[in-house]
Amino acid sequence: MADTVDIVLGERTFTLDRNKAEKAYAAKKVINGRNSMFFNILPLKYNWAYELYKEMKNSHWEPAEVDLKVDIAQIGLLDESCQKIIKTALGAFARSQEIFQSHGIYTVRDLVTAPELKLVFGRFVHEENTRSDVLVHLHGSLTINPMECAELAAIPAFVSKQQFAASKISPIDRNTDTTKTENKQAVARNIFLINQCMEGTQCFALWASIFSLAAQGKLPGTGKVFNKLIGDTTFRLSLFDQLLQEMVSENPDIWTDNFKDELIDYMVGAVNLEKELISALPVADAGLEPDALETYIEFLADERLAACKLPRQFHHAASPFPWLDDQIHLVTKQAAAVSSSTLNTSFDDDDL
Repeated sequence: MADTVDIVLGERTFTLDRNKAEKAYAAKKVINGRNSMFFNILPLKYNWAYELYKEMKNSHWEPAEVDLKVDIAQIGLLDESCQKIIKTALGAFARSQEIFQSHGIYTVRDLVTAPELKLVFGRFVHEENTRSDVLVHLHGSLTINPMECAELAAIPAFVSKQQFAASKISPIDRNTDTTKTENKQAVARNIFLINQCMEGTQCFALWASIFSLAAQGKLPGTGKVFNKLIGDTTFRLSLFDQLLQEMVSENPDIWTDNFKDELIDYMVGAVNLEKELISALPVADAGLEPDALETYIEFLADERLAACKLPRQFHHAASPFPWLDDQIHLVTKQAAAVSSSTLNTSFDDDDL
């Protein structure tokens, strides 16, 4: 066996000591691996993470790039129900950012150990900053009072969603002992709750309302901003889908029948809470039939469950809003196919 091995990454070739490369590759884990920095990225083990990082970076955008002239002219002329939808959506978006950032996602970033995972998480943090900038841009451009938005987002149905998240998410930190099965499950639980249940399912009733308004020529710039946000969300969902699959592959002790049932129950609970929110909002005035929107949330939840290798619970034959699937970049099945082709972590000459 040769003492060195060539690794091709893009248009560059790197020559590594084979013995050291094999040890470095074997030491890489999602959690509980050798904790190394970005510059120790070779040899790559999680190729999908590096490719996702590049794709996220190449999709960079700035909120100020979106023309809001039409929206600025329209906002004061919209009827009360449409204004309520946009203001509630902004208030809910701001509150969800607090939940995402205060309930463990940054802790997950601190607990992952492979450098290519740290790299893609670095891009994730950048997108979090962009999302905060979106709020500044929309509030300032449309002269919408953020305090009014916060009050509208404090309705009981949304408060119930917040309480649900706070009561289910596990209290972990960067010093949590992730060699214990229950703590590994806590990491997996938080990934699933924050990304699949909350961001991946519960945000979409309000966002669908904004897209429906934009399709009618109302606040088209705001619709475009949210479309770009959804593009970022698609990357985030792909990141955490695959991160969860890698964790299960490396730590099969966490994937018990009881734990899988627990995750399914969380998703069903999240869907029920989103239905309550739909009942409390004037979504019909945005052009969406409430019962169909509830069905869509169930359809979306099944897509999220399937991406995590969990059984579907609602079994709708088709999406009631195929136009919305395209609008929100619903590519779960495609992403799952890509995932299955990139999760092979065996170490041989070709991988190196």
